[in-house]
Amino acid sequence: MNPAPIVGALAAATVALISLAVAQRLRPALPEGEEADGPHPVLSTIGGGLLSGFVLLTGFLVATGWAAHSTQVVPPVGLYAADLAAGCAVLVYPSLAGLPFSARHATAVGLFGMLVGYTLSLAIQLRP
Repeated sequence: MNPAPIVGALAAATVALISLAVAQRLRPALPEGEEADGPHPVLSTIGGGLLSGFVLLTGFLVATGWAAHSTQVVPPVGLYAADLAAGCAVLVYPSLAGLPFSARHATAVGLFGMLVGYTLSLAIQLRP
């Protein structure tokens, strides 16, 4: 069994959870009796755009990496760097959008981070 995708999944979940915890720690305390503002509605479109870009780029790298084993046409290294940057942006986005650090949100962000890290490491491994 290849441990690299599992290590990638755990590393990405760790990055996502640490960013969520740090953002919660650095967020200023609210005055007593005041509720936290929800994220601005525009932030949901930014997250959707980031995720769409990551999914499209990773899917392209998986398909071309798989095909490169027979065609010998390898995607440029810059695309892998861009995919890594997009993956990091997707992992850090929930903390920047103001998601609170609760057990429910931490579980969701951690599981999502594992999915991002697993697919990203598989895309990198398919490169011949």
